[in-house]
Amino acid sequence: MVVTDTPFDRRADARYGHPGGSVTTLPRSMAVLAVAACAAAAVSCGSAGTTGTALPADDPAPSSSAPAPAPAPAPETRVETRVETQTETVTVPAPAPAQPAQVVPCVDPSSLNVRTAVANLGTDSQGGAFVIDDHTPGTSADGCPTLEWARATGTGIRNGTVQSHVLFFTNSGDYLGTATSDAYSYTSVVGASDSTVTVRYRWLNPDDAFCCPSNTSFVEFDLTGNTITPYGEFPPPN
Repeated sequence: MVVTDTPFDRRADARYGHPGGSVTTLPRSMAVLAVAACAAAAVSCGSAGTTGTALPADDPAPSSSAPAPAPAPAPETRVETRVETQTETVTVPAPAPAQPAQVVPCVDPSSLNVRTAVANLGTDSQGGAFVIDDHTPGTSADGCPTLEWARATGTGIRNGTVQSHVLFFTNSGDYLGTATSDAYSYTSVVGASDSTVTVRYRWLNPDDAFCCPSNTSFVEFDLTGNTITPYGEFPPPN
């Protein structure tokens, strides 16, 4: 640093009461810098030395104590199943009208079961074959009785003493047998119900004419299951 003494400086010293002597004079540029530095220091120092009331710090933002909202439920998923009903019109042909049941005689002499039963009778006392000449009347349309009958008469005797058998059948065609083991003259069926058949027997006394037998009996044949039971008096053996 360069120091110079000037008369002006002395006068200044004398004016402001400084003792005479030398005064340190700074160049102008350095003086400006010094003033600026002093100003800055003054501001800094003044700020540090200033005493005042401290303002309270701002309260922190209040924290919320309310519980966190529950999460929203997941949207419900609905699965719709659609069943489509299809209607189909089917034309069903009308059933054929029922055929009427075949109407047959209750006893058919030409049927196999009747012909077979008659063939097993053999012949009468004169060697004649037996043929059906009477039987249960009616047809299946009328309703046949449970016990059916047929009379088979021999063809070997040409007078009133012809011999006959009474044969029994069920209404389903089963052959049950004959009323007697031997064939008798003057034999006829005089009554019948669903399960019974009444047979009249007649026979001659020694002095009777062939036209007019003196003796008569009635025998009722009852069917139980497949068994026939007779009730009554039979004529004497031939």
